Amino acid sequence: MTKLLLLLLIVVVIVGIVLILRNRSGKNTAPAARVDPLADYPEVYDPYKIGVGDIITYAGIDHVVRGTITLDEEGYIWHEHLLDGSTGQRWLTVENDEGNLDMTLWMRREGTGLEPGGDVILDDVVHRQIERGTASFTAEGTTGTAPQGIVDYADYATADKTGLLSFERWARTQSWEVSTGRAVTRGELTVIHSGPPQ
Repeated sequence: MTKLLLLLLIVVVIVGIVLILRNRSGKNTAPAARVDPLADYPEVYDPYKIGVGDIITYAGIDHVVRGTITLDEEGYIWHEHLLDGSTGQRWLTVENDEGNLDMTLWMRREGTGLEPGGDVILDDVVHRQIERGTASFTAEGTTGTAPQGIVDYADYATADKTGLLSFERWARTQSWEVSTGRAVTRGELTVIHSGPPQ
């Protein structure tokens, strides 16, 4: 019995020494190097692949893409993305107009009482209609619209084209939503796509 206890005590001591040595050697090992989580992302983003969950930085403020609406008017397709940031919500329109990238940032204007038709005056500035139509749409994420449907729209601009005005009606029974906008260049935005690059 004594020999068995002595043998058991020796085994316990050996196991204890091995564990102590293993812990000491682990403390001397350098921690694993941190990895850049964006290293595999391209330097230049693809504006046509912006979607729900992406992060868009504009004027130093980060915005999350909460929802995306894809609009189709007889095969002409464009996208509207709902951006949510610390300064509020805005919409980003991305479209390919005859091979040219057009991007516009929009802010909703509440309580204007305006409707499309003829020249429209907002903030003492005259806006003239440049386009009007009806498109089908599908929505994903948070947009405030139905998942799919029909939208009526009318786009206006000032004489120098720097001031933009948009009317949208997501159902014929609703009133017109009014937004003011400005064109933005690709370089004014930084985009981090939420999924791996494709």
